[in-house]
Amino acid sequence: MIIAHLSDPHVDVDGTEFHNLYQTTDKFKVAIEKVCLLSPKPEAIVITGDLVNNGNAEAYDIFNDILKLTEIPVYLGIGNHDCRETFRTAFSDHAYLPEAGFIQYAWDMNGHQMIMLDTNIPNEPGGILCSERLAWLDKTLLSTNDTPTTIFMHHPPFKTGIKAMDDMGLEDADAFGAIIKKHKQIQRIYCGHLHRSIQSDFYGVQTQICPSTTHKVLLHLEDTDRLATTAEPSEILLHMWDKDGNIVTHSCFTEPYPILWESD
Repeated sequence: MIIAHLSDPHVDVDGTEFHNLYQTTDKFKVAIEKVCLLSPKPEAIVITGDLVNNGNAEAYDIFNDILKLTEIPVYLGIGNHDCRETFRTAFSDHAYLPEAGFIQYAWDMNGHQMIMLDTNIPNEPGGILCSERLAWLDKTLLSTNDTPTTIFMHHPPFKTGIKAMDDMGLEDADAFGAIIKKHKQIQRIYCGHLHRSIQSDFYGVQTQICPSTTHKVLLHLEDTDRLATTAEPSEILLHMWDKDGNIVTHSCFTEPYPILWESD
């Protein structure tokens, strides 16, 4: 089983300063086209938030038009740049989405449980898992305590060392950690938000950040508030479950590149 994991496409309408600088819509289209060319094809595409840059309906329409390029099932999460109600309206045809409340849901893939969490705080760059969201997670995990589980969310629960981004990270991550520690079936946690590929351990669970399909955040590990973006190559992640349930993650560049040598 393979899941293509994308994050932070920040789709925007043509002509805006943001779109002109980053070409986010074009790069998201390239990423989806890359997924469609993969062999074997992934069983699902998961996108962990910041689907659009300003949460507006027109940008979500553009995003939806690009999704029409693929017939692979797509599961969507919400980020800090998204608007919860506009998101819900834009994707009303996605039957897995809850009709009200937080954008949190679970689904089954070949006997593995996938969970999407909602860390959005309206009009704030940081995220939170409040008591209501954590209670939903705890209840969901309790009801499936024998099922291997992977969690997807936007804001990472660990500090990365990029201070400016850590300052807009997940509030009260230890409350989330207490839930993670309680449920031993959790195999991985996958996030977005940082626009870089970063790995860590969170309460004993391997946790990985998916880079953006558009620009990268500058790798800046000094203890300052410097925040910059770069034109490093765009990436997606491919999470692969083998027949024994082991998980391997590959990073995959979305832009074309030459093969320099190949065996006979």
